Amino acid sequence: MNDILMMDLTVDTKEQALSAMSSMLINTGYVTPNYMEAILKREQSFPTGLPVQPYGVAVPHADSKHVIESQVVFAALRRPVVFQQMGNDQQDIDVSFIFMLAFRDPTEHLQHVQKLFLCLQDTTFMQQLNQIKKKSHLLQLINNIET
Repeated sequence: MNDILMMDLTVDTKEQALSAMSSMLINTGYVTPNYMEAILKREQSFPTGLPVQPYGVAVPHADSKHVIESQVVFAALRRPVVFQQMGNDQQDIDVSFIFMLAFRDPTEHLQHVQKLFLCLQDTTFMQQLNQIKKKSHLLQLINNIET
């Protein structure tokens, strides 16, 4: 699995961000053509914004039946966009970073989500995340977090 990075993504809404990221997955053959619709629909019902500090993060994903090959897309947004908070859709979160998860195996999905959530709770990780400009640096940063 090769993580895909979208650095300095310029969008005005979460829908534009999710569409751009989904298009990347569709165009590279990692997900089915209906993945974009599935992820937008899921985000409406089950928001994925996380109020981590100092930058909000979203972790959108769709059902594994839309995934051809497991993949993660990371987007660093030029300007934050509003997502609703996971578990409280009445609370808005200004999101600066998005980790779009596309996993075929639910067990693999759970393992990656657990590791990612550990990373997101680490203030140093979040500060370093803001400095990432290359995929190799992001992967090194994630792999250095102890689980």
